[in-house]
Amino acid sequence: MENGNSRSLFIIDLIIMFTFFFAVFTHYQGATMIPLKGNILMGLIVIYWFLISVNSSILKINRLSKTINVLKDILIAYSVLSTSTIATVAIFGEFRPNDKLILYPLFFGVIASTILRLIYLVITKRFLKYGYQQKSVLLIGSGHSAKQVIAKILSTPELGFRIQGILSDRPLNPPLKELYLGKLELFPETLRKHQIDEVIIAKPLNEAPAIRRIVERCEIEGVRFCIVPDFYNIIPKWTVLNSLGDIPVIAVRNEPLSIFSNRIIKRSFDIIVSSVGLLILSPVLLIIALAIKMTSPGPILFKQKRIGNNNEEFTLVKFRSMIVQSRLDSDSLWTIPDDKRVTPFGKILRQTNLDELPQLWNVLVGDMSIVGPRPEREHFVEKFSMEFPNYRIRHRVKSGITGLAQANGWRGDTSIQRRIENDLYYLENWSLWLDLKILFLTFINREAWKNAI
Repeated sequence: MENGNSRSLFIIDLIIMFTFFFAVFTHYQGATMIPLKGNILMGLIVIYWFLISVNSSILKINRLSKTINVLKDILIAYSVLSTSTIATVAIFGEFRPNDKLILYPLFFGVIASTILRLIYLVITKRFLKYGYQQKSVLLIGSGHSAKQVIAKILSTPELGFRIQGILSDRPLNPPLKELYLGKLELFPETLRKHQIDEVIIAKPLNEAPAIRRIVERCEIEGVRFCIVPDFYNIIPKWTVLNSLGDIPVIAVRNEPLSIFSNRIIKRSFDIIVSSVGLLILSPVLLIIALAIKMTSPGPILFKQKRIGNNNEEFTLVKFRSMIVQSRLDSDSLWTIPDDKRVTPFGKILRQTNLDELPQLWNVLVGDMSIVGPRPEREHFVEKFSMEFPNYRIRHRVKSGITGLAQANGWRGDTSIQRRIENDLYYLENWSLWLDLKILFLTFINREAWKNAI
């Protein structure tokens, strides 16, 4: 659901919520007028839901959406909505009605909204699978790119494409041969004869004149077309079309945090969360500090140089969870399961992530962010950079206390490659909603805790 459909889904979600609010209110209060405070609360819920919707993917549901992602998005969205609503009621006592009048509508609402989305996905994918609303596609080309396009369309019916045939001046081999309709000179005739909805041009760039003629003919015939660049295998999946004056250029990586307004939003979020966290958790920080002092000799805090944003070095602060050791050992030795250097109390701190709490100070002063790729020591940055050429790309954003890789369980002695993939996805897809989602998963996802060492 996109564009107009997204707006429709937003309205449907509100109708579902308000229907349940009205039904629950009528059930417990009888057929009476909803008081002013109830109407004000529902107005605030509209605002909350709007802010959640524009900063999340709950309305961006289409035939390619994965069911598990849809379920995660709606669950997190309603969790944020419920928390915001309950916090509003708690802070402004005059809005306080019967607790059931708040909790039940939200509970029934998340069930109804989830069922609505699942029905949409099932029906849409079933219709596309059996050919309903599929686009008739004509493929131009015969090389490797053309074969990959054919394989993708045939293996992914939910894309909504049906291959009508292929035009090429070069001889074709199976499996393309079975779809061959003729040479490029038959292009205008083929468009009309087969009622083509869209043309996919998968020719090498050294055939630019032929591509230009096809594009011009598509424009004349009023047929949609797209071009598959023959260099797409060497660039990342997410590319952005920018301009250098009046010259179009392709940026090979989308980076939302390169936009100043997005950096302001993220920094504001970091300052609010870190300052509130330090204030609320100060008693816990004091208790942990005393416990460390009483259970093992040495300083309470552990400070270490890490590589962060733009490959700049900063001093990371943690609660000490290991015995005191030389700087050479601490900077170059990887922590492993049942590491003898970890103290008994330190093991508890590491398994519960409580050793990371002092990093809220790193966030407050601007060295780190609440969410981002985990910072690493220089020794391992150099090592991983040699083994994984795209490792340093993750340093284009601030390091975080938690990150997408950690929320998905890629922490400790696990795959560095999968960790990099998660970090790069975060860099290319950042949004405030994604930060909230990662924080949520950090606490509830079992995978996020199992590799804590």
